[in-house]
Amino acid sequence: MSSRSLNLTAAKAVPGAGSAERFFQWSLYVLVVVGFTALMGTNKLDVPSLALVLPALLLRGYFLLMHKSVAISERWTTALTVLYFAFYTADYFYFSQSFINATVHMVLFSMIIKIFSVRRDRDLMYLAVLSFLMLLAAAVLTVDTLFLLTFSLFILVAIATFISMEMRRSEQETLAAGVPPRDDVKFHSSLAGISAILGLLTLAGAALIFFILPRVSSSGYLRNLGVQSSLVSGFSPEVNLGGIGQIQQSSNVVMHIQVQFGKLPKDPKWRGITLSNFDGRHWWSSPEAPTIHPLNNSPLDLTRISNFSFYSAPRSTPQLPSLSYRVVMEPVGLNLFFLAPVPLKINGDYRWLEIKSDGSVYNTHPAEGSSAAGEGEGGQAIGAYSAEADARDPEPYVLGSTSTDYPAHIATLYLQLPHLDPRVAGLARQVTASATSNYRRAKAIEQYLRNNFGYTLELPGMREPDPLARFLFERKKGHCEYFASSMTMMLRTLGIPARVVNGFRGGEYNDLTSSYIVREKDAHSWVEAYFPEYGWVTFDPTPAGSADDPQTGWSRMALYMDAARQLWREWIVNYDFTHQMRLRSDLSTKTGNVQSSFRSWFEIQYFRVVNMISALQRRLQALTPREMALCCIALGLLLALPFAPKAWRTIQRTRALRHPQRAPRTSASFWYQRMLRLMARRGVRKEPSQTAEEFASAVPDPAMRRDVELFTEHYERARFNESVADAQRLPELYEELAGRS
Repeated sequence: MSSRSLNLTAAKAVPGAGSAERFFQWSLYVLVVVGFTALMGTNKLDVPSLALVLPALLLRGYFLLMHKSVAISERWTTALTVLYFAFYTADYFYFSQSFINATVHMVLFSMIIKIFSVRRDRDLMYLAVLSFLMLLAAAVLTVDTLFLLTFSLFILVAIATFISMEMRRSEQETLAAGVPPRDDVKFHSSLAGISAILGLLTLAGAALIFFILPRVSSSGYLRNLGVQSSLVSGFSPEVNLGGIGQIQQSSNVVMHIQVQFGKLPKDPKWRGITLSNFDGRHWWSSPEAPTIHPLNNSPLDLTRISNFSFYSAPRSTPQLPSLSYRVVMEPVGLNLFFLAPVPLKINGDYRWLEIKSDGSVYNTHPAEGSSAAGEGEGGQAIGAYSAEADARDPEPYVLGSTSTDYPAHIATLYLQLPHLDPRVAGLARQVTASATSNYRRAKAIEQYLRNNFGYTLELPGMREPDPLARFLFERKKGHCEYFASSMTMMLRTLGIPARVVNGFRGGEYNDLTSSYIVREKDAHSWVEAYFPEYGWVTFDPTPAGSADDPQTGWSRMALYMDAARQLWREWIVNYDFTHQMRLRSDLSTKTGNVQSSFRSWFEIQYFRVVNMISALQRRLQALTPREMALCCIALGLLLALPFAPKAWRTIQRTRALRHPQRAPRTSASFWYQRMLRLMARRGVRKEPSQTAEEFASAVPDPAMRRDVELFTEHYERARFNESVADAQRLPELYEELAGRS
């Protein structure tokens, strides 16, 4: 194969490669794998990317395991890089149509090329930078708890990589000088342990700094580059009837809702948008110029906005905020707030809100020089917000409603009718024949649809010219959009303004976090009807679906996982100055409670001891002299008890010294130790490695050496032969040795 062709060379690793070199190669490989794992954990990588990168990484790991190296020629590396820049343009404008996705593809391509074309030290550094870029892309594309695990692992491996990189450089110099390599196993384990300790300390310090330093909102400019779907599966700003197939439901979480005050209704609704126009198959909203309102770190009163016509005006019914709640949205890319009816106030870390007359609220940034922005234009995804609602049952206020004094814009927009099957109006009159008020007519239609029609996600098997008539008079089963559309049209034929509302209903309660989990499958359509005495009132003609699945071990585990994700979103992703103040307040409160509890406990124990001492003092004063003497003796024995073992050993040793014939070995050991201490004071110390005879021979003074040698002879006979005579001779020899100057 010529040098102009793709040159893949496989060769043994460089002989003499040291321990740091091998550790560095593996740690760098693991660093790249962890970076790609973080990127793969976002679930945003396409199949071609996975199909190319995974085999490349496995192949690279195989070559490392087999101590082989593969290098693509520089000519081919340059050619492929130039070709990819042309592909990047096509990827950005035609394939991915996203800056983040196109850039991620470029990083992955660079990684594949680089891991098979490493020749210089700068190539290794380049791989480390690419792994960091993959981690950075993962941080932009996701806010899931999996990123915390991969990020922590990346920090640990990165520390090991850069430590071993520097040691590798030093080792190359020592190996070149002929220094033998160190033991691999011991070196690798020590380096891995040091890296792990440094990594854990780094993470602990970073976590401390994270919670100490205040932060701004998490919706930074990098977050705006993230890939976000424009709509949640199941939720749509439009409704189309007459589809074919089956509606697929997803259990992906859309938002978490925590009630702060009040109680949720039995079947809570979280309204998003309303639909007013219908052509027999398709529902859509009328275009309008919304108003833009600033949110200056205080709740925005929606009822004081001029075009916000959720309530009728004037109203005799007082507004009562009976429900306060907080919503944490998942990163689904929606700039639409979901509110409980009847919405009263909204608050959050947002600059501008776009308010529409139907009660829809958007997060938006108006263009400079303009006072309004179009729906969804310039909007940013929503993180967290809090709101208040009047969740009382409106029935007492509208039960006898018979008024048809509708405002002109209400009648024009919400009484319009397309070409309908005449049977629809006839059915509406038939169902409401006995009703005496408009509210009772609406309730009669709601109950009729609930009780006489079935719920199904199966769509018709063929296109229908009039899906609404076929649902009402032939098929008699469908999903929520059919029920909401039917009730809205039947009310309009009776002269009652009505509209379709799209949003979410219900939610699964998680007792671990005291919040409700709203999923994509909870997307729902219902009806709002207008009554001049009150305003818009919610109706839901859709019958209840199948019962929820029974709680199992797996479903309980899912709640634990959801609680972990919610904790991550609340205290990591959305952590800002407000959270910092809340955390500080909680810590201060808990610390104060602990201090107060400890102070109370200490005072109780103190007075208990004082009372015990007082009672004991009174009892002692009542004792007779004889009883007092016995108590003193008992107290003395009790105090002497800890010293009893040592005193017993002293007595035994004294007896042994006085009577060496009873224990010649013990006596010999005692006198030999005294002799050693005497010699140490004279500057002659016995080394642990010396025997008794070697020590005696090492004494520098000749006269003293003879005395020590004589003492040693008697000591050895008494110690090892149990000679009583020699044991009795040792005290005399010690006195002679001590008397020698």
